[in-house]
Amino acid sequence: MKIFYTAIFLILISCSSTKQDQKHSREVKLLEQAREDFGAGLNEVSYFGKERPNDKVINLGHQLFYDTRLSKSGTVSCSKCHLPQLHFTDGLNKSIGESGKSAPRNAQTLINTAAQISQHWDGNRNSVEHQAERSFFVPIAYNLKSSQQVKEKLIENSYQASFKEAFGKDIQKLSGDQALKLATTAIGAFERTLVGASRFDDYLSGDVQVLSTVEKRGLKKFMEIGCSSCHGSSLVGGQMYQKFGLVEDPYKYTKSTKRDLGRFNHTKDEDDKEFFKVPPLRNVTMTSPYFHDGSVKDLDKAIHIMGKVQLGEDLSQLDRADIIAFLKTLETKEDRITELFKIPTLP
Repeated sequence: MKIFYTAIFLILISCSSTKQDQKHSREVKLLEQAREDFGAGLNEVSYFGKERPNDKVINLGHQLFYDTRLSKSGTVSCSKCHLPQLHFTDGLNKSIGESGKSAPRNAQTLINTAAQISQHWDGNRNSVEHQAERSFFVPIAYNLKSSQQVKEKLIENSYQASFKEAFGKDIQKLSGDQALKLATTAIGAFERTLVGASRFDDYLSGDVQVLSTVEKRGLKKFMEIGCSSCHGSSLVGGQMYQKFGLVEDPYKYTKSTKRDLGRFNHTKDEDDKEFFKVPPLRNVTMTSPYFHDGSVKDLDKAIHIMGKVQLGEDLSQLDRADIIAFLKTLETKEDRITELFKIPTLP
């Protein structure tokens, strides 16, 4: 009888060991697939390939980002459409700019934005510096007319000392174009520091226990359904352009009354009609409303629509809930958010 119980005990141990081995194998396979689709994760100190300037340049950019005095009306700044407390979005369908005029599209988050293939939904800005430069002259943004006017605004608002400290230059001796170049370099430098890692990055680094069973199930579905074919890379998107409505017309679901030709408006290439930059999904759970026109406020609805119009999939409520659980793992960590939300003192 003793031999019998010993045999049963050994069989149970063997079964338990086999189940653990199988679970470990599944964990390893899921992590390997995630790394294949998303890379090794974000590096908190990454400067996205650019040499990090000195802190005085970044601090100057921080000030310029928040300073409404630099706009024609004195009411517009980068931070008006990209509020830190809203994860550098504005929570509106479409941003409201100079004189209450509406922007053509929804404002995207600036967290991790410098690593994207381009800026704006249609990719009409090739870098954060380019975006900052053009914003000075867009009528619904700063609404200035020339680089000389930008220089005059900087001098009027006592930026001489800050420019001297940051670049070793006397702004009053610079041309308008030179002053504009340094200003946008500083704004870009600040925006390049808006890097926010998440629990998902810890997972990609090898901490497989940091995600729950439901979150891992959502990750698995996200990859298997095909979401990561567009929303891949370390940003979970932001690296390619795709047509909005590959399988079905999205406008019958979003109820938007105005069709947007997307990237075509920038390139004038017929093949670019209704193509948009694939948005990164980091912090997507915190940055409603969704799509280029902000037409959908609910994330569950947005996922349901994307399943239908991009993948031809009618995702179940459970599938959507699991995917949302995964997307929550992309939220920037609280301690980093607190650091990013600091408001500067202006000169």
